[in-house]
Amino acid sequence: MRSEIRPHPRRRQRLTACLGVTLTAGLTLSLLSGAESPSPPRSILDGVYSAAQVTRGRKAYDSLCARCHGEALGGGEDSPALVNEDFLNDWYGKSIGELVEYTREEMPSDGPGKVTRKQSTDITAFVLSANDFPAGSRELEPNLEALNQILITPKK
Repeated sequence: MRSEIRPHPRRRQRLTACLGVTLTAGLTLSLLSGAESPSPPRSILDGVYSAAQVTRGRKAYDSLCARCHGEALGGGEDSPALVNEDFLNDWYGKSIGELVEYTREEMPSDGPGKVTRKQSTDITAFVLSANDFPAGSRELEPNLEALNQILITPKK
């Protein structure tokens, strides 16, 4: 018959306390050492695209989107407007990443999947500009994780 070795109750309490202190210290050090935490969402009001990107986006829009959404982005018979309340009603609260991916995967409607993520990102910059959202000094990067951190919000 085997005898089971059990620590003395006081020793068990000390071991438990020691383990708790160790875990707490480790968590504190992790937080203080600058462990990566998710960055807070940004907004399209933060100037998330550049003027040069708008120029490229306009060219891509003209060749891929204007025939359905119109030269002035006002929409067409079967296509929604991409400006003003129509745009915000469809996209308010969603991320730029969702808009970029929708454009990339679903457009043009008669041949989805022809738009690259880079083109879609540039087109999105053009659409934001057409809606009078502010430009910034940096371009929207075609990085989906970063784009998902930028929310579509109304102007103040």
